[in-house]
Amino acid sequence: MTTPRTSILSRVLLAGAALAASAVVSFRWCYEADLWWHLAHGREIAAGVLPRVNLFSFTHPDFPQPSISWLFDLGLYGLWQTAGATGIQLGQTLVLFATLALLFAACRERSSVAASAAVVTFGFFILEPRALPRPHTLSFAGMAACLFLIERAQARRAALPLLLAVPLVVAWSNFHVESVFGVALLGCFALGTLIESDPAARPLAWRATAVTALAAAAVLANPYGFGLVQYLIDNASVPEVIRIAELQPPYLPNYAPFFVYLLALGGIFLVHTRSFRVWEALAAGLFAILALRHLRFTPLLLCTTAPFVAARLGPELARARWLPVGALCLGLLTARLEPATFVRQLGAGIDSLAPAEIVPRGATAFARRVGLSGPLFNSMNIGGWVIWEMYPDARVFHDSRLQAYPAQHFRDTMAAYRSQPQWNARVAGVEWAMLSVPRPNELSGAGRFPAAEWATIYWDDAAEIVVRRTGRFASLVAEHEYRVLRPGFDPFTLHAADVASADRLVGEVLRNRQENPAAFAPAAWLCLHGGDAEACDAAQVIAATRLDLRRAALRLERRAAAAADE
Repeated sequence: MTTPRTSILSRVLLAGAALAASAVVSFRWCYEADLWWHLAHGREIAAGVLPRVNLFSFTHPDFPQPSISWLFDLGLYGLWQTAGATGIQLGQTLVLFATLALLFAACRERSSVAASAAVVTFGFFILEPRALPRPHTLSFAGMAACLFLIERAQARRAALPLLLAVPLVVAWSNFHVESVFGVALLGCFALGTLIESDPAARPLAWRATAVTALAAAAVLANPYGFGLVQYLIDNASVPEVIRIAELQPPYLPNYAPFFVYLLALGGIFLVHTRSFRVWEALAAGLFAILALRHLRFTPLLLCTTAPFVAARLGPELARARWLPVGALCLGLLTARLEPATFVRQLGAGIDSLAPAEIVPRGATAFARRVGLSGPLFNSMNIGGWVIWEMYPDARVFHDSRLQAYPAQHFRDTMAAYRSQPQWNARVAGVEWAMLSVPRPNELSGAGRFPAAEWATIYWDDAAEIVVRRTGRFASLVAEHEYRVLRPGFDPFTLHAADVASADRLVGEVLRNRQENPAAFAPAAWLCLHGGDAEACDAAQVIAATRLDLRRAALRLERRAAAAADE
């Protein structure tokens, strides 16, 4: 099917809209635990060390850990060195823009501007939950590029465009393991075209098969060879050990746009079964199954089927200029975030990529300042940040590089968590620990470092640092221990029991306010119990930036007003 060329003005407007959308989901509040160990890998690679074992951990330093996404890690580190966190956000923006542009180009091979723009516009909301500064985002663009090459080859009945898939897969295989799915998409096209009985398409089918074979071989063109495929196989067994969010099935309401698209794709298939090519059915079936099993694959369904939907919207609907606006409205209606929340989350730089209420920026700065080093126990979710900030001076117990540790490591840690004596034996070799405050679980160590043996010498909203009272860092206890104030304290109810503890409490709140300036609780306490006007203003400003503090902010306002009336 031939389609009219898009005018220059239309191209500019569409490109501007795609770029703006890509920026919105890149320059925003984002918590991504894996980002930091990717950066640490990139730093090692830039220094001439290509990781092959678990460099960053003291528990399993010789366990195989190939840096499968080594080129992504190196590029990520280059962006950081050039422009810091903002550079990473800009890089993600460009990758997402390329994805949207390639999807639009693929749709345009057989659809109108309106139909193509509508599918890509709604598709943006499918991509949004998974648009993160991680290598899988590059796979969105890689898959969209494969789809575009297939669409072009099909439209021209020529295999020449498909040949570009081979160098694409070579490069892609050094950025991310999901290059194998690009080969799978090529295989669906080749197999489906072979199955069909059209003699005119038979030469293209055989050539597509040859290209698929070359692309499959190209997957091995990376420093680890078959290790890339083995990594993907090993990753499939992770849910048997740990419940990882991205390996769970998609769910409502967060993935409502995906389910709407899936239903639309299924409905179009039922209505237009006869017009569906065999390869289209194979691709749609394969990637729908993957997406329904693991939510991390939901964007791949869009990136392999968008032209199927755009081409079958019907001639009248496909010509309707309002169609992209309708797709935008449907996307906003089903999106996991309200438009106001999108706006509130916008931000650039380190405060957006490493939010202080989750990422232990203050804790690692304190650890370096007071000389903490060597092996430590750390909550798994903050291990990547500790690696990035403190390696090689400190080595972690574990982190979110799940394939960098034997599965038994996690089983033993979770089993030990259920018993204090077993836990004590599990952490016998460490003198200090950094524990996640907002995300306690069996792999965080929360509640397993009793005050009789361990002293809290630092805490903020993101993390708590404890040291052994009789260990290597015991000298830090006298100067830095928090004896009264504990993580998660309620500023509305916390009062000292006697004069002595009252003085200690005030001192610890003042210290925590200094060390933890982005925290609501110490500022609110000083506002309510210390009459500190500056702290009152700070607490309101902090609460205004966090949805989880709305009720607390209203409560503080009422209490402060009541105190002023008295």
